[in-house]
Amino acid sequence: MDIKGIIIELKRDLTGKTGRQTLSLYFSQILALILGAFISVINTRALGPEGYGILSFFLSITSFTVLFFRFGFFSSSGLLIAQTKDELKERELIGASVVIGLFIGLLYSTFIYLFSFFVDEIFHTDVSWIFRWTAFMLIAFPLTMLIPQIGRGTNKIEKLSLYNIFPKIIYLLGALVLLKIIQVKPFHFILLNIFATTMGVLVVIGLFRPVFRNMKENLKNIWNVNKEYGFHLYLGQIADQSTYQLDRIFISYFVDTTQLGFYTLAMAITTPMVGLSRALSMSLFKKFVDMERIPKKVIWYNFLWLASCVIGLTIFGKFIVVLLFTEKFLPVVPLIFPLALASFFQGMYQPYGMFFESKGKGKWIRNNSYITSLMNLVGNIILIPTYGAYGAAIASALSKMTHYVVYIYLYHIRELVNRKWQ
Repeated sequence: MDIKGIIIELKRDLTGKTGRQTLSLYFSQILALILGAFISVINTRALGPEGYGILSFFLSITSFTVLFFRFGFFSSSGLLIAQTKDELKERELIGASVVIGLFIGLLYSTFIYLFSFFVDEIFHTDVSWIFRWTAFMLIAFPLTMLIPQIGRGTNKIEKLSLYNIFPKIIYLLGALVLLKIIQVKPFHFILLNIFATTMGVLVVIGLFRPVFRNMKENLKNIWNVNKEYGFHLYLGQIADQSTYQLDRIFISYFVDTTQLGFYTLAMAITTPMVGLSRALSMSLFKKFVDMERIPKKVIWYNFLWLASCVIGLTIFGKFIVVLLFTEKFLPVVPLIFPLALASFFQGMYQPYGMFFESKGKGKWIRNNSYITSLMNLVGNIILIPTYGAYGAAIASALSKMTHYVVYIYLYHIRELVNRKWQ
């Protein structure tokens, strides 16, 4: 195909349904980042360092601990929804998933309530009363992990785009109102965050129009799929979470918090490039169910985007750092290339991971997570004490590359097996 033909096909793909969904989801992620920046400005200026620390602590604890309260059921629901061709059946499965989510939410709220009796002693804080008072307001928090599964399973990506920004708009407007009428304390913004999140969950799930019928049958189906698929995926996610932010902890311990700040800024510059790859893969999830292989043009489009980002960040990285953060943060620049490589490999394996999820290969995904989590742990232990933040960046790149290589290996093994039995 000549250059003109390639451009015409690219234009057709971008303006097609998958292209529109991908761009919609990606731009909603970018808008969410911008809204998040405005929210951070309001939070820091209204609360000051001490109050903002309390708010950040609450959000950090809840956002991290809730990740453990899914048990694979949401992934199993998403796969079943993607596999069905009947819209009413989709809505019934959504209804059953919501019931499971609310039950998990009750378990999570109970956990937070019990945790409140130990939090001050463990972390040397004085916030136990906040966790105790808000515990049972958090019942909808696990449902935040169900919404992406429903969105990609039904291929209604526009609702995911709405969910990315809707809670932040509610929070932003609510914060501006609170600042006008009361002397704001951290507890007020914590309540506002819970309200905004819960409203976002209720509105978006309502748009999916769940049907609470044939509950026993649908719950049984989700349970069966979870035993063979979802729970294995969950174990892999737990492995990922166990090494989550381990690089940041090691940098703080072996080097200092200044190097951690440089590393965090470099991550903030490079990680958004993965968003488009993830958006593309999520838009294709339901289609992957009926595909025998990933279309080559998906791989090429993804590669061209990510390679362009790596080249652009390498060339203009110094300019971006000085423009956004001033010359005081020039030590960020050497970290950009290895972290851009890490994001390159992370973006490259997004279609493969989504393809394997659509095929119910929970054990494959779990085993890959085990391998790369171990790789990440070993890399951080060896490289950070010697090379500091740069060592953490190299370890991250090696870990993501390993994840990608394992997926490529599994993908071609699957193709060979399929050909053998054809």
